[in-house]
Amino acid sequence: MISEFSPSSDLNGPILESSNQLSMKITLYGVRGSLATPQSSKEERAKLKQILQLARQNWEKNPKGFSEEEFLETLPMPLDQHLGGNTTCVAVEGQGGERIILDMGTGVRVLGNQLAPLAFGKDPLHLSILMSHTHWDHIQGWPFFKPAYSPNTSIDFYSCLPNLEERLKRQQHPEHFPISFDMMASKKSFTLWQELESYLIGNLKIIPFQLRHPGACTGYRIKEGNRVFLFCTDVEYREEDRESLRQIKPKIAGADLLVIDGQYSNDEAEKKQGWGHTSVAKAVEFAEMLDIKSVVLTHHEPDHLDQEVVEIVKKEAKPLKANGIQVYIAKEGLSFELLD
Repeated sequence: MISEFSPSSDLNGPILESSNQLSMKITLYGVRGSLATPQSSKEERAKLKQILQLARQNWEKNPKGFSEEEFLETLPMPLDQHLGGNTTCVAVEGQGGERIILDMGTGVRVLGNQLAPLAFGKDPLHLSILMSHTHWDHIQGWPFFKPAYSPNTSIDFYSCLPNLEERLKRQQHPEHFPISFDMMASKKSFTLWQELESYLIGNLKIIPFQLRHPGACTGYRIKEGNRVFLFCTDVEYREEDRESLRQIKPKIAGADLLVIDGQYSNDEAEKKQGWGHTSVAKAVEFAEMLDIKSVVLTHHEPDHLDQEVVEIVKKEAKPLKANGIQVYIAKEGLSFELLD
C-alpha cells in the first residue's frame, strides 16, 4: 500500500522522525533532467494570471463563502506548485533509520540543508549514497552538500563504477571548483557492487541492474519487508529491450513504486534516439512489463514548461492494461510512504 504526501511547504525544515508504522519513505528532491532549470518570470507570470482568473470565477460563484485557503487546495497541477528545477536526487528512509540518497543532482543541496542540523550536531550521522552514473546533472550538487563538510558525518558510496572516487575528485579539480574533494571533512568510503547481485544496507535489500544509457547507468531495486521501490533514471527503453527486460524481470519485478525517466514526448523520443532518455509512454509500458503498482515520471525535459510536462503526461502516459497502474508526475518535495 502507498500513501502519498503533498510537497512539503518547508523543504528546508527537519527530516521527519520515523514512526512505529512499518514503512519506507521516498522523497523527491530533484526531478528535472539534464540541466537545472529555474522557473522563468514569464512562466511564473502566466501561472499567476491563470490562478487569479480561477480565483475570480470561484469568488463570483460564492462571494460570501469564498476561502483563499480552500481555493488554493483545489488548484490543478501545475498551478499548485512549480514541478521543480533541481536535477535528480531521491531520498529513501528505512524503518530502521537507514538514510539512502540516490544520485547527487542539484536537489541534494536542498536535502543537505535539511540534514545539516544533524550533520553538525552531537551525534554521528551516517549516510549511504547510491550512484546511477556520473553525468553532470547527477553529481553537480555534491560540492554543495553541507553534511559532506562535517567531520561528524560518515558517507558510504555504492555503485557499479570502479572509479567513482576518481570521477568525483575530477569534478572538484581547481579548474572546475575551488574546494577539492579531499578538503571536505566528512569520512567517506567507496564500495563496488556487481549488477544483479544482492546487497544489504541495514535491513534494506538492494539489487543493482543495468540501464540503457550512454556511458552506462545503474538502476536500483530496494526492498524492506514486503515493500519494494525501484529507481530507474536515466534510461532509454526501446522495443528491442523487451527480451532483456524479461530475462531480469524475476529479480526486479513487482515493485510498489517506480521512479523512472520520462523526459520526452513520443515525437521527441523518435528524434532523439541514442540520447539516453525515455518517452512517458514507454516509461509506463516499462512499468507495466515489470508489474509495477505505481509509477512516478521524472527527469523532466529542461525546455518543457510545467504545463507542457503535464499535457504530455495526460495525453501519452496511458496504461494499456485494464485497472492499470497509478501514474504520478514527479515534483520536488513529493513523498511516498510504502506500507506493509
